[in-house]
Amino acid sequence: MKEIDFINAKMNKQDVQVPHFLYKYRSFDEFTYDMLDKRYVYLCPAEKLDDPSECKVDFSVQDFYDLKTNQLTIKGIEMLLGFIKPYTSEENVQLIRNIVARRLTPQGTVCRHFLLDAWNEIQELVPDIDTAPFINWLGSIPEKLNEPEIRHNFEKLVSLAYYARRDMGICSLSELNDSAEMWCDYADDSKGYCIEYDMCNYENEALIFPVVYQDNRETNITINILGSFIGLMIYGMSNGQMKVDKAQFIRLFLTKNLKWSHQKEWRLLGDANEKLNSPTISAICLGKNALEKDKKQIAKYCKAHDIILKT
Repeated sequence: MKEIDFINAKMNKQDVQVPHFLYKYRSFDEFTYDMLDKRYVYLCPAEKLDDPSECKVDFSVQDFYDLKTNQLTIKGIEMLLGFIKPYTSEENVQLIRNIVARRLTPQGTVCRHFLLDAWNEIQELVPDIDTAPFINWLGSIPEKLNEPEIRHNFEKLVSLAYYARRDMGICSLSELNDSAEMWCDYADDSKGYCIEYDMCNYENEALIFPVVYQDNRETNITINILGSFIGLMIYGMSNGQMKVDKAQFIRLFLTKNLKWSHQKEWRLLGDANEKLNSPTISAICLGKNALEKDKKQIAKYCKAHDIILKT
């Protein structure tokens, strides 16, 4: 299952499974045995993650629609066309793009009512659903966003996400326990250790999601929030015919640049600086360059707690 499909399924409360084992690379430090003894995982503030562009947001409604002309931008239209993609072929999606392109203004925006004029053409390309409610609603997006109740909820969501780097906590885990890069980067050049967590029946499994790796991340907070917010409205307007991409908002915390894809990362999400009960520790892997004192101490700990020590 693709990462985005997993995220959507999980947020729609469908039964999906995380890997049986996930791993946490660490250095030996002053927190090692406190964390092991008390069986917790620490959720690091997102602003301290190793990729400085992660969860960093750019607040600009202008990317979505032109405030001066009250017209939708091509970028906004492209995002909204994503809601149609599951219901037609890629060829037809391209044809719809062409329909949009024919109605572009010299400024690169799209008259809000162009979709109404093009409804018959678009409906023929997406025959399995009634696109009329979707088309009609798109034409009134700017007015909808100015309605007091919708505006209040939208601004509340934007505020929550805008401060996400400070308030969101993340514990990074991996599918791998044999990554040379991660042993180097996160386990003190293999002087540290790697915890093997058994994820079966973990009480906080609902908070664990896979990381999505891509070349160009969409970090504009308005686009992400609008995508989720509009998706919910489209779902209601189409009587449930068009599914909601609930992963829009959470992608802010689950997307990394493709250069990090070797990490095969999963993330446990919560409040920054929170200590959550950890999954069951099934084994501890010792780094090949571990110091003798650390080897002895971790061996003693594993023996006392009936944990397998892998060297």
